Amino acid sequence: MRKGIFITTALSLLLISCASQKENVANPQPGSFLLESQFKDFIPVSPLEFEQTVVIFNDVTHDFDTLTVKELVADKKLILKFLPNETVFATVRKNDSEAEAKFGVAAVTAERGSYTVTLDYAKFTTLKILQSGGGCAGYTKVGVGLRITAQIVTMAANVDVSSLFGLGLAAKTNQLRGQLSVDVIGMESSKITDLITLPVDISEASIQTALQSMSAIKSKIYDPETNLFPQIVAIKRSPSQNCSVFEILNSIELPTISSYDRGKTDGQLMGALMRSIDKFRAANNRFPNSIEELKEDNLIKMIGLKKLDYKTTPEGGFTLLFAGGDGTLYTPDDKKYQR
Repeated sequence: MRKGIFITTALSLLLISCASQKENVANPQPGSFLLESQFKDFIPVSPLEFEQTVVIFNDVTHDFDTLTVKELVADKKLILKFLPNETVFATVRKNDSEAEAKFGVAAVTAERGSYTVTLDYAKFTTLKILQSGGGCAGYTKVGVGLRITAQIVTMAANVDVSSLFGLGLAAKTNQLRGQLSVDVIGMESSKITDLITLPVDISEASIQTALQSMSAIKSKIYDPETNLFPQIVAIKRSPSQNCSVFEILNSIELPTISSYDRGKTDGQLMGALMRSIDKFRAANNRFPNSIEELKEDNLIKMIGLKKLDYKTTPEGGFTLLFAGGDGTLYTPDDKKYQR
């Protein structure tokens, strides 16, 4: 019964409104956005594997064990102990031509323009990131969960983009258009695969379907058949540092992988990039003029911009080359994507 109550409460929070992030500004005005360097809360990033030792209390020896994340993955009880926190949080990003990204507080209403609304449910822990040599520092939310992403374009000012309820109402009155997608983070199970919904246009019906999907998938976290793989889902800058989110990401130790795993990871990243291109096409009725226009800086950084060659075609499509295992473009190892 308690789990059912929590699911209903969590989804109600997503549907109605997201908790106010008062620490960002003293009295935020509707429509106000902050530069990344001024934003004091967590910023969502594309899920990222990492390697770090963690300390877990051993119930048998009544002592503390130091384990790697890989060792945690082998024992679900340890993973659940490692992830004691649960949260529902939202972030609104304004997509414009500014060099530095802008983020809005949870209660923001937006002016006309392009926005990315990210609504996360996460079972997580918070880890501090320190770069050797005294470089960049910050905090990460590491965990598993679900993410609803809305890529939208608003047609008028004063459109509420801070909640699913607001998005559905605005779509119904033709104040915005865009796509809605649901991502599962760090959870693997055949039962979950069957519950994932495909990206759809934003409407009251699609929002209801997404919420139902989230509720069903969330209930599988404790299922014995569900494997959990903690991922970095959000980054918070240290108040005493001037490092960007990307610089903090560069401070994170990534797990060592084999050639096979590297190829598998490359395929997953390129799949995510192609889905982002398709989402952009659905929201803007055209393909992006450049990879940078996607505003997928984290994803592109993980792939490597120098490994990509994106060109639009006169017919309105595009071709995208990705440097394969040799890491060099224009060789027989290249992978070609096109629309």
